[in-house]
Amino acid sequence: MKLNIFSETLNKDLIYDMYLWISLALVSATVNGKSRISVPDLKAVNFATALEGRKLNGRVINELEVDSEIACQFECVEEERCHSYNFGTTKNQAEKFKCQLSKSDRFVGHANFTENDDFKYRGVLVIFN
Repeated sequence: MKLNIFSETLNKDLIYDMYLWISLALVSATVNGKSRISVPDLKAVNFATALEGRKLNGRVINELEVDSEIACQFECVEEERCHSYNFGTTKNQAEKFKCQLSKSDRFVGHANFTENDDFKYRGVLVIFN
């Protein structure tokens, strides 16, 4: 009889220990998962009004082909050095638009700010991190 009572006690202790370990593992997984979700890496940018028929030459850090002007804006937001972009207003043969990201703006590169009917220019006004 004493052996049975000891076995029942041992089983209860073992089950209790397993319960604690599983609970700890679930809490740990929940906390770790939550911390990845609760710390978003968000960035917002306000762009200036588009200047149609204008282009900033030089200081281009990346030239891409994109589906839309919004895609070009997203590329500029993702590139930390981007201060402005030139957006080609006509599609190429692949049905894409030209997007040129610049590490300068029209105020710094005033001499390189030229007329070009195939582009529009937008500078970054404010960056929110």
